[in-house]
Amino acid sequence: MSFLYVWAIALGLSAIVPLILHLRRRQTDRRVSFPALRYLSRAEDARSRSLVASDLLLLAVRIGLLIALALAAAGPLLGRGGARDHEPTDIALIVDNSASVGRLDGDRLLFESLVEHARAALAAARPEDRIWLFPAVGEPLAAGVSAARAAAALGQLRQTDGAADLAAVVTQAAGALPADGDRRREVQLLSDLQASALTAIPPAGGDAAPLVAYTPRPPGEPNGALISIELTGGTTAPSGLGHGVIVRSARAGAGAPTDTLDGGDADIRLELDGRLAGAARTPWGTSAVLGLPELEVGLHEGRLEADPAGARADDLRYFAIRVVPPPAVRFHGAAASFTGVGIETLRAAGRLGSASNGAVAVVDGDATLGAPWQGASTIVFVPPADPVDLAAFNQGLATLGIGWQARVDPGSGDLGLEEPEAAFSLSGVRVRQRYALSPLGGGSEADTTLLRTEDGEPWLVRTESGGRLALILASALNAEASDLPAHPAMIPFLEALLVHWSHLATWPFADFGAGEALTLPEWASEVESPDGSARNVEGGAPFTPLLAGVYTVRGTAGDGATAEAHFAANVPATEADPTPIAQDDLEALFAGRPVFTAGPEATAWEEGIFRARRGWDIAPWLIALALALVGIELFLATPGRSRRPSADGEGSEVTSGVSS
Repeated sequence: MSFLYVWAIALGLSAIVPLILHLRRRQTDRRVSFPALRYLSRAEDARSRSLVASDLLLLAVRIGLLIALALAAAGPLLGRGGARDHEPTDIALIVDNSASVGRLDGDRLLFESLVEHARAALAAARPEDRIWLFPAVGEPLAAGVSAARAAAALGQLRQTDGAADLAAVVTQAAGALPADGDRRREVQLLSDLQASALTAIPPAGGDAAPLVAYTPRPPGEPNGALISIELTGGTTAPSGLGHGVIVRSARAGAGAPTDTLDGGDADIRLELDGRLAGAARTPWGTSAVLGLPELEVGLHEGRLEADPAGARADDLRYFAIRVVPPPAVRFHGAAASFTGVGIETLRAAGRLGSASNGAVAVVDGDATLGAPWQGASTIVFVPPADPVDLAAFNQGLATLGIGWQARVDPGSGDLGLEEPEAAFSLSGVRVRQRYALSPLGGGSEADTTLLRTEDGEPWLVRTESGGRLALILASALNAEASDLPAHPAMIPFLEALLVHWSHLATWPFADFGAGEALTLPEWASEVESPDGSARNVEGGAPFTPLLAGVYTVRGTAGDGATAEAHFAANVPATEADPTPIAQDDLEALFAGRPVFTAGPEATAWEEGIFRARRGWDIAPWLIALALALVGIELFLATPGRSRRPSADGEGSEVTSGVSS
């Protein structure tokens, strides 16, 4: 047992007051015994013995009353107590709202169960507690507020389709709790404890607030998901060509087969612009290619859907594609060069438009005279094979005000190229001759580098000057400079260069992950979410899509015309595996921080939270005992109890002393 106010026990010394009064009590009557009163005297002696016992009981009741009141004033605490019997605490409450908690937990969604347990934690909070409320995906909802205000903020929490970094959120939440001397601190985590969300090692620090993590029931079935899609023509594609979608599925979690042959088949449906456009059946864990119908010029939205298997959010995959007329490209260089032959191949296949008055100009390093870029909105600069011509090449760049220059780099050696963010691979391509591209005052390497060599140096950059777009390569496109001209990736590379990386490849250049920040185009002023809600934004600012689906970005372009773009956000592939982390791994991840787990039952969760408890407050029971003793004291001290009935039914007073 412990006491909140130990000094109040001193009030128990008042119990000696009735004891002193009892001992100081004196008999003041003078008794005279004579024959006429002997009978009454014998009767009085018998009555006195019962009165002495009654007086001792009354004394004990009064002493017990004072002791009970003194103990109640001292605030006695017994045992460990319940969830509400805790010391003043600062609580960081984290509720997982990532896509993985969209699976079923019994007869309802796991997310709903987590919110209910969060409300139970807030109901157990005391008035002196302070609450910080954090979602796993998104901005904090409350900071240092009462439980009532935190409960109101909890009502605004919605499930997202993003991925959670639980280790980072726990570190952020613990760091937000102030160090206020004797106040307790605690981090409460309500999550599915998905192992893929607990891989990052949190930074070490002086914070040691204990972590209480909820452990839900494990998934009852493996989770099937569509983990990636790829548009064969990119997000911007020329019209008149066949386009398709490459989709990959996965099945993970407890009970998932390790062999795709034993995992069953996934039935996948393709919808385009709200209509069914195709279907495929493929084993889980493999890829499938679904063709798109002939697309008209404009914006198109689509989605791929698999039959429900586990969490529902990752059974869907969205995409947006902008179809444009084939770009008109004019080439200035030797027609028999690798570049010239590749461009004519694309033109013959209908992937490029007419060469006359082309909006895209490709300038080979051997043909820099006569200003071939006049009238072009996009220029692709291929450097000369001979370093002697490098000065003229740089002069051409300077004439257009392009803030990049090329210089000889004899120490580059034999290098590979990093994989591009495009629908082709550069694996196996080696670069033997490379110029060093360096930005001048107007260049920005971090924003414009599209391809790099494996040593991190830029190999293809994109920059803008005077409303004109320029793409600059670091190597000549011949067999001496690199393997690319003779590699199967040459034609896809040229198509990406002339279509997807040129002015036709308007923002976005790829799809995005839900819950991950992206940078909006400079002209953006409004974003419409898949649920139809619109939000005003600032051009060039970061934006985080929380739901999977197709978003619409609207604004005004630099020439005053209305601009619009669509982009798709999808559930990150890491959310597909619901396997929870083992407790030993959880404790190892947060080394130096006390880690406790509780669940999955609600009683186990409530028993596990608020670790710094102070026991049950038994003061109300002592007050109830004091009230009962008051009633007993009144009964024992009633004057009428000293009367006894007479033979004729009326009470007669027993007196002592002398009568006449």
